[in-house]
Amino acid sequence: MQKETELDITQGVWIDEQWLHKAGLGPRVQVEMRTGEIRIRAASKNVEEVKPSQKGLDLLKTLGDDAVVGCLENSARNHDRYLYGKQA
Repeated sequence: MQKETELDITQGVWIDEQWLHKAGLGPRVQVEMRTGEIRIRAASKNVEEVKPSQKGLDLLKTLGDDAVVGCLENSARNHDRYLYGKQA
């Protein structure tokens, strides 16, 4: 089944739950934006149920776990100088 509807947008677009159900999209969708179009697809069933913020925080906490002790003097303060050759 294919159905097209033209809408005049004043503040946004609301897609009725019945349309999503008729399209077989289910409770989770993936939205893709490209120039001239927006696509809405059913979300992958393999999506992790971890909150993105918690997943990011967990990853951040592990970043220094395998760090090697360096030989640069006061690397935090002299960060730009060491990386870019600039004086702070």
